[in-house]
Amino acid sequence: MDHPSLTPPEGKHELTRWFTRQIWQSLGEPSSGADCLQVSGDGDLGTPFPIADLAAASFAVSGLSVASLLNAAGLDAPPVAVDRLESVAWFDVPMAPTRYIDEPDRHGIHSRWMAEYLTADDRWIRVQASFPSLRRRMCEALDVAEDPGEVARAFRAQTAEALEHQLVDAGAVAAIGRSLAQWRESDQGRAVAAEPIADVRTTTSRSARWSPHPLRPLLGVRVLDMTRVVAAPMATRFLAALGAEVLRLDPPDGDEVTMMKANDIVIGKRWAVLDAKTPEGRARYRELLASADVFVHGYRPDAIDALGFDVDARAEISPGLVEVTLDAYGWTGPLSHRRGFDTILQFATGLAHEHARWANEDPGRRLPLNSLGHRVDGSRPRILPVEILDFSTGYQLAAAAINGLRRQLMTGKGSLTTFSLARTSTLLAQPEFTARPEVIDLPLPLPTGTRVHEMNRRPSRRLEFPVRVDGVDLYWDRPAEDAGSSAPQWATTRAGQDR
Repeated sequence: MDHPSLTPPEGKHELTRWFTRQIWQSLGEPSSGADCLQVSGDGDLGTPFPIADLAAASFAVSGLSVASLLNAAGLDAPPVAVDRLESVAWFDVPMAPTRYIDEPDRHGIHSRWMAEYLTADDRWIRVQASFPSLRRRMCEALDVAEDPGEVARAFRAQTAEALEHQLVDAGAVAAIGRSLAQWRESDQGRAVAAEPIADVRTTTSRSARWSPHPLRPLLGVRVLDMTRVVAAPMATRFLAALGAEVLRLDPPDGDEVTMMKANDIVIGKRWAVLDAKTPEGRARYRELLASADVFVHGYRPDAIDALGFDVDARAEISPGLVEVTLDAYGWTGPLSHRRGFDTILQFATGLAHEHARWANEDPGRRLPLNSLGHRVDGSRPRILPVEILDFSTGYQLAAAAINGLRRQLMTGKGSLTTFSLARTSTLLAQPEFTARPEVIDLPLPLPTGTRVHEMNRRPSRRLEFPVRVDGVDLYWDRPAEDAGSSAPQWATTRAGQDR
């Protein structure tokens, strides 16, 4: 599918509004719904892509969905405002919004196992092996010890194409650094370009079990969270900030269970461990699914099905369920079931290559600092200063969930909405868009709220949300907790339903 010819929007903040309309329309909403959006904040990160505009638009659609929900409940639709620079700050790594009082200047997370290696044919491959299971698969496929030096030598001994296939077949995560043109001309790039930003389908029906409250719109909503890493957890965290009860489930041997402590990803949620592969675990999972209002998951497309609950079974178990999910490489095409993460997709879809090419194009160009205090090296593919694909897609997922709840409230119908990181990359990398001249560095010095919170037994404050819905109080009423701190059951009961 050829990319459409676009006229780049002109005028201050018009690109933010353009992105907002594209996403909003893909969610099945009228483009006029974005006309009243208030946008503030100037500057961008100094890359070839309009990162701040997409970041702000992703927050904007989540805010517009809240306003639309309240309007459907018979209330006046409140004004929605978004700040571009605050949005970028929330997309910084590690995950906003916590700012430790005793360490105000935070620095990004760096892992030696999130890296790129040069191959025998002088190409670069990016790997994501920070999780033990992924690192084990990679090293077993290469027949080396878990040592970065040995891994580098193994990569240098083979060609990129052979290595990528070898690693992916072993269940590891890797991607060759390709150009934008190479991605667009590939079978997978063409398949993703033909997909909508959001694919929305209606499913079975039931009567709504709740009604929105003007201050806490999702109070009483149950969200079953089977998400991983960054993108989908951003969605459920936003739903929790609106008052929803979010129950995250992880398998007992999951990487994040064994590696992660309480952190920003799980603020506002209860975090339980459940082995859904056992008969008892499947029964408990079925009960939770039957009593959920929203189901958000970010596993590979066939992972939930493999538990014995495919999409038709889920709709039958929980009529009217609002289901939202994503994958990495898109839902069609030859790579649709491949594992992937934000930085992996930046390599695969050409963002990293274009970032380095752009940096090398003008030696006098001021390049931005990222959270690690590093500037872009134009000699190799380089990831963007923030994980734009993860975070942007995550807040689009949140908007889809809220819009699904609105439709459920009005019609009783459930829905299934799918996204992909690759499609978000395609949206960002429109050929007609050019870099903005204003360059800002990370981390941005943004004000925090006055309330003091606990995070890992340390005092902290939180950044204000970059999206504001007039009259709606966005906050979390639960601190972050470790995996297994909560039982796999709902905290509240409903008449006629088990916990």
